[in-house]
Amino acid sequence: MLTRKLILKILSVTCLLFGCFSGLHAQNGSGYFYQAENLYKAKNYYEASVVFEKYLATEKKSRPRSTPFAIEKKVKGKANLDPHQEAVYQLATSYRKINDYQKAEKYYKESIKFSEKAYPEARYWYAVTLRANQHYDQARVQIDSFLLTHTEMGDVLIAADREQEDLKFIQLQSERINDLYTVQQMPKKDSAASYALTQRADGFVYTKIKEVTEKNGEKWYMNSLVESMNYENPLENADSLPIPTSSGIHDGMATFSRDGTKMFFTRWTKNNNQTVSYIYMSRWENDRWTKPVKAPDPLNIEGSNSAQPSMTDDGRYLLFSSDREGGSGGYDLWAASLDSGLNAIQVRNLGNVINSSGDDEAPYLHDKTRTLVFSSNGRVGMGGFDIYFAKGSFNLTGWEKPENAGAPLNSSKDDIYYVSTDEDDLWNTGWMSSDRSSECCLALFSVKGNNAKYVRGIVVDCKTRKTVPNAELTVTDLRHPDRVLGKYKADTSGRYAFLIHNSAHFKISLKKEDYEPTSYDYNLQIHPGTDTINNDSICMEAIVYPKKEVERLLKTLEQTSHIGNFAYKKAELNDYTRESLDSLAKILNNYTDLVILIEGYTDGIGGVKYNLILAQKRVDVSIKYLISKGVNPNQLKGKAMGKCCPIAPETINGKDNPAGRERNRRVEYKILNHP
Repeated sequence: MLTRKLILKILSVTCLLFGCFSGLHAQNGSGYFYQAENLYKAKNYYEASVVFEKYLATEKKSRPRSTPFAIEKKVKGKANLDPHQEAVYQLATSYRKINDYQKAEKYYKESIKFSEKAYPEARYWYAVTLRANQHYDQARVQIDSFLLTHTEMGDVLIAADREQEDLKFIQLQSERINDLYTVQQMPKKDSAASYALTQRADGFVYTKIKEVTEKNGEKWYMNSLVESMNYENPLENADSLPIPTSSGIHDGMATFSRDGTKMFFTRWTKNNNQTVSYIYMSRWENDRWTKPVKAPDPLNIEGSNSAQPSMTDDGRYLLFSSDREGGSGGYDLWAASLDSGLNAIQVRNLGNVINSSGDDEAPYLHDKTRTLVFSSNGRVGMGGFDIYFAKGSFNLTGWEKPENAGAPLNSSKDDIYYVSTDEDDLWNTGWMSSDRSSECCLALFSVKGNNAKYVRGIVVDCKTRKTVPNAELTVTDLRHPDRVLGKYKADTSGRYAFLIHNSAHFKISLKKEDYEPTSYDYNLQIHPGTDTINNDSICMEAIVYPKKEVERLLKTLEQTSHIGNFAYKKAELNDYTRESLDSLAKILNNYTDLVILIEGYTDGIGGVKYNLILAQKRVDVSIKYLISKGVNPNQLKGKAMGKCCPIAPETINGKDNPAGRERNRRVEYKILNHP
C-alpha cells in the first residue's frame, strides 16, 4: 500500500534492487551492533539488516562470544541483554519490514528459542513469515501454540486470532478448484519495480521505480509514472509521462478521465522516515501535461495523507484512500463527488461495511457491474493485503458485504491495485500488482479468466450459396479494432474454425480474390470453460468485372437468340414469350449500351405481302412489351422477315407438318451493338 507498509516497500525496494546503502566501514562487533540498533530505531530497516548481518558475521569469527557491553543496557523482561539475541530478533524484524519473508523466517525461527518473556511476539511473527512463505501447516502449528500461551488481550492477540482465521481461509481455498483465472507476472528484467497500472484511453499508465542522477552525480531511485501502448505487455515500449516535477518528489498511482486529458495522481515525499502524500491534478493541454496542482480541501487535508485516486467512468466520483480523521481504521476508502470541472464538492467515508479496522486501499469501481474492488489487510484473507469486492452504488446508502476474491487472485503476500480491462465482465481480463514472486517488491500481473470459444462456420457465395474455398479471416477485438486476435484461413470446402480467448465482442473480416471484402460482428456472453459456437453461414459478394460479364452475356445471348412463338395468323404474346421478353428486358436495362434487332417470322402459308405485314405485327408487339418494361426505345430495332427463313420443314414426305410450321412462327433477336 502507499501507507505505512507499502510506502516502506516502495522506497526500500531501491536499495534491494540497486544496492544503495554504502555507509559501512570497518569496525569491531560492538560498533556494528550499536550502528545497527540506531538504524533500526530510525526505521531504516534495509540498512539495519545489512549491519546486523555484519555484526553476526564478526561474532561468529570471534567465538566464544564475549559481551562486555551487554550490561550497559537493560530492557524490561530482559535482565541481561544478550546482544546476539537482540541482533537476531531485530534482524528478523528488519527483514519482515522490508518484506523479505524468507530471511525473516530464518531468524524468527531462531528467536522462538529465546526467552518467551523477553521476546513474547517471536512465535507470532514466526507464524506470519511461515504463512507468507506458504508453509501453511507449520504456520498453523505455530499460531495455535502462540494462542495457547498468550491470553492477555491486546493488539497482538487480536492479530493472532486474525492470523488463525486467515489460515483457515487459506485451507478452504486450497480445497476448492482454483481454475477460474490465470494470474501471470509480466516478463521483464525489472518487472519487480513496476506496479499500480491504470488505463488511459487506449493505453496504460503505471508506476515505475527509476534511477535519477542529480547534477552533482548523486543517484536516487524515484517513483514516477510511465505510459505504454503495448496491450499484451505494458512493460515493453514504455515512455516516461512528462509531468513537471522536481528533485526528491515521488509520483505514482494515477487515474484519468475517460478521454485521457485529465489526471489525478499521488505525489509524495519522505523526510526523516516520515512519508507525506497528497493527491495532485494535471491536464493535457497543447500536447503536454500542465504543471501539477495540489488538489484543495476536501480532497487533501493538512496533517493527513491522501493517495491512490481512482475516477469513475462517468467522472462523477473520485475514490481514494486516506488516514484522515473520521475513519474506521488506519487508511479508509473515501469518495469525493466531482462537479463538471472535476472539482471535489463533498467527501464522504464509504462506511464501516467497506472499511475495516486495518488499512483499506486501492479502490476501483467497475462501472457496468457497479462493483467496488479494493484491497485490505484488515479482513480475513490469505495474508497481507487481499483483493475484495462489493456491489453497491454511490447514490444509495449501502454496499453489500465485501467478498474475498480468493485464490489465485490473492496469495499469502500483498495483492493490490486490481483494474479490469473488460467493460462487461469484471474478472475476464485485468491487471493487478503483487509481491508474491518477489522478496521485496510489487510487480505487474495480468489476470485472465479461463474461458474460450471454439468458433466454426462456413463461407459461401451470397448469390449462388456455393461454398467459397480458402477465404482469409482476420479476427479483431470489436471495441478495440487495432487489436488482432488471430488470422485464419478457410479450407477448400469453405469451412473455418478457430479458438478465441477472453473475447465476447469480436469482428470477423474476410478477404478472397474475386470477392468483395466483408466483415461480421459478434457479441456473445462470457462463460467459464470452453464453448462451441456454430456460426450461421458467412456470405461474400462476388466482384462483377464488366468486361468479363459482358463476354459471358454475349455468349449467352448468342446461344439463346430465340424469344418465342405465335399461334396461326396471330400476333399475340403467350406466357412463354412474355417470360423470355422479361429476361431480355432486365439485360437491356442493365446494359444500356446494348442494341438489339428483333426479327419477326411467319410460316409458309399465304403470300409474301401478307406474311410481311403479319411478321411486322409480331415485331411491334414484342418491342412495345419491352418498352413497357423500361427498355429505352433507342436500344430496339425491328425487321419483318416474313416467310423467308424457315428453321423447320413444314411438310414431311409430302404431308403437312404443323409442329414445323409452329416453330417457324417466331421472333428472334440479334445484337447490333454492345458495350
